[in-house]
Amino acid sequence: MPDGSGLNIELLRRVARMTGDEFQFFARPWKRCQEETRGGRMDGMIGGADAPDRRSYTVLPSLADGSVNTEKAIYHDHASVYIRVGSGVSWDGKELFNPRGIVVAQRGYYVAEILQQRGQRVLDTVKSVEDGLRMVVAGMADVAVLQGRAAEELVHDDPRFRGKIELARQPYVDLPLFLHISRKTYDRDPKRIEAIWNAIPVVRASPEFRKLEHEARRED
Repeated sequence: MPDGSGLNIELLRRVARMTGDEFQFFARPWKRCQEETRGGRMDGMIGGADAPDRRSYTVLPSLADGSVNTEKAIYHDHASVYIRVGSGVSWDGKELFNPRGIVVAQRGYYVAEILQQRGQRVLDTVKSVEDGLRMVVAGMADVAVLQGRAAEELVHDDPRFRGKIELARQPYVDLPLFLHISRKTYDRDPKRIEAIWNAIPVVRASPEFRKLEHEARRED
């Protein structure tokens, strides 16, 4: 949130109290979060998906076989399909029928890579879901695939988009999102980082935190 609050922040503050750590949080555009973590200026980044390129400079909680441990995700999110009314685009949960072949996605988000892997031409210059929806309304593309509930709220409530964009019933992809730790930071003290990751599902499962999540959904 603009005031620096939010469920992920609160989750990590509770994790820090459990492990005896102290986190400092810095708000950055998502692309910059990645670059500063890659360059070692930040120890990690909050809420990223398990994208192949991020494995080169960050570490994720993993299982014995090396696969990512989704139980230690900070939370689970989804990317949804937003279609300009009358465009002829459709999404049935498996195939995106998109005659113009251009899809809007947010800059630096893994969903853009997924779209490209599935043969879509991606326009990933937008920094916010609002900008993405505006591009669809303006006819620069007929469809956008955007992550998070903010876009859903705009389509439902904002007169600029209401009745002009429809939200497909099936999400495009579900994504567990993690606390990524830079390789340099992990290598300095892996036991400390593992303890932080181990505390995440404990806090998420606590009645106090579940109550916070429930209240946040009710406010939405």
